[in-house]
Amino acid sequence: MSEIGQNEVDVTSTLKRADEKLPANGNGSPSSLIWKSWDGWRTTLMVFGVVFLIQVIACIFLIRIYEIEQLEGLREVARAALVPAIRNTNEQLVSPFLKQEVTKLIDHTVIEGLAVYGMDYSVIGSYGAPLAKHLSVDKKNLDSYRTPDGSHYEVVFTPSEIGHPYNVVVRLNSSDVSQHVTAHTRQMLRILFLISILITGVLMLAMNQLLLAPILRRNDDILKQVHTQAENKIHRLAYFDSLTGLPNRTYFLEHLEESIKNKSDNKEEVLAVLSVDIDHFKDINDAMGHEVGDKLLEVIAQRLVQSLPDNAVVARSSADEFAVMVMLKPGQPDSSLLAEKIYSSILEPVEIMRESFLMRASIGVSCYPQDGDNARDIMKNADIALNRAKTEGRSTVRHYSRDFNLVVQQRAQMLRDLRKALDQNQLLLNYHPQFDLKTGHIVGVEALLRWFRPDNSKEGGKFISPAEFIPVAEQSGLIVPIGEWVLRTACRMAKTWQERGLPPIRMAVNISGIQFHRSDLVALVVNVLNETQLEPEWLELELTESIFIEDAQSAIDILDQLHQLGVQLAVDDFGTGYSSLSYLRQFPIDRLKIDQSFVRSSLLNLNDRMIIRAIINLGRSLNLKIIAEGVEMKDHEDLLKEEGCDEAQGFKYSKPLPAEKFWDFAVNYNESLVKNNKTWMVE
Repeated sequence: MSEIGQNEVDVTSTLKRADEKLPANGNGSPSSLIWKSWDGWRTTLMVFGVVFLIQVIACIFLIRIYEIEQLEGLREVARAALVPAIRNTNEQLVSPFLKQEVTKLIDHTVIEGLAVYGMDYSVIGSYGAPLAKHLSVDKKNLDSYRTPDGSHYEVVFTPSEIGHPYNVVVRLNSSDVSQHVTAHTRQMLRILFLISILITGVLMLAMNQLLLAPILRRNDDILKQVHTQAENKIHRLAYFDSLTGLPNRTYFLEHLEESIKNKSDNKEEVLAVLSVDIDHFKDINDAMGHEVGDKLLEVIAQRLVQSLPDNAVVARSSADEFAVMVMLKPGQPDSSLLAEKIYSSILEPVEIMRESFLMRASIGVSCYPQDGDNARDIMKNADIALNRAKTEGRSTVRHYSRDFNLVVQQRAQMLRDLRKALDQNQLLLNYHPQFDLKTGHIVGVEALLRWFRPDNSKEGGKFISPAEFIPVAEQSGLIVPIGEWVLRTACRMAKTWQERGLPPIRMAVNISGIQFHRSDLVALVVNVLNETQLEPEWLELELTESIFIEDAQSAIDILDQLHQLGVQLAVDDFGTGYSSLSYLRQFPIDRLKIDQSFVRSSLLNLNDRMIIRAIINLGRSLNLKIIAEGVEMKDHEDLLKEEGCDEAQGFKYSKPLPAEKFWDFAVNYNESLVKNNKTWMVE
């Protein structure tokens, strides 16, 4: 969590606690303070729980005593019914009970069964329900027994209890006892609950009156002060940047809206808004660390404030962007001069931790009322002008023009159409053949992306230049799924041609720098090769030199993994970008591709021919193949042959062709090559 976010949580918690402790109307009665907060209710519930638990523990013992008393009463009832039924007899081995008397006992009393034992514990007679308890000489257990479910109770009556020389085991129905105990328990719990409420209420009221009320009265002013301070802190967190102390974007927009409402009718007054972006600040932040980056922002914030008039409002609108608002009156510098002052103040070197930093800025300017009639439009247009400044090379100032907005809208529409094109299969591939300059054979083909965008014209649509839609796809990140589609489609087509009988040729696919670093390229290539069953040796990935700049070590790891798969790697447009011998030595590259701009002008420009010669010699020294694009005439071909170039592609041989037309071209070309091995190129 960021420092600002953490502070917001802390302050909100403080306010909440203060609100809970303060009386609802600021003068609540002392007897009610305990009920004004969740803490008070939680304490009350804890006290109630403790009181109730203590009483329940005591109740458990009382219930057990009550149950024993009920069972003893049941035993006495059984004895009173049993003794009159015993007849006197001189035969100790004869049961003293008549069968009809026992039947009456079982039918009309709680007795369900009995067993008669002699003085020697031998069984004399057994009546009614079977008994679980038995007596014997070895087991003279005279204790009572109750079934686990509590429905039956078996007791032993000794000779001294019944007045006859017998031991009688009796089975009693004790279900009523269980019902009585359950009813008694419920009644006890209800009583205990009410008693606990009463005791808790008395205790809490006493504690409130004697302890809490005086403390809360004394702290009332302190809590109100905390409440006020917390509100002020929340306001500052909501409207100011914690690092620079400047207002944030929210404050700036509200203040801008208010300034527009209050602006006088003086047409000579202009409200200028400038959006300032620190060029390449992210690179410094990543390389030197956030501590250095924060210090730079603090210094720049101070310089902006010091370089502007007193009535200017300076805000930090995002990570490395600032917003400035100035009401320009007649006789004051115009917005262009203000922008120049800002630019100059940032341009001065910054010394931090013994390091010197030379900062630059891109600035966008919009003004009220000519560039918008509300705060959000003015701010948006300043941002549009800023983006224009950055796209035109940075370190510059641009004033908003309605044409800028039109360009933004057109790019946004193109992005929407491009997403639709990907979803609705409007994209297609053309294939540009590549030739071996020594043998004349077709050795490869480059897959080139095309987009036919449907419209309401009589043609049904038109092709959109890759130069228009590829930058939009790269900036939006849409190039990643598009690049995946291109790779899968090209590999599937290469495998199809092989299955139809065309000799295997290399399929070259361009990989964007965005796709290289932001997608799992190695996993994608593995999946596509497995899916299409294309052998890795027939796939070549063409990479631009820009991938070596962003993260060289990461690029090395990715290229090594791709090369281990057997995939070929080529550097596209070699010589036009970051051409360094160091990466050529480190990276497992198979082929260098000479940019078409050098080839096309090589017949008239000696320097371009020298560049071609240097690239070819460099490739030879590093054991790399060289392919040239942009071959449009036989003179181009002759020059490349003379310099020792390996392969070529261009309009001299063929334009990029759809899949079926390329198939026809390749079949016809191979047949003609076999028939006439003297002149192999198609004129």
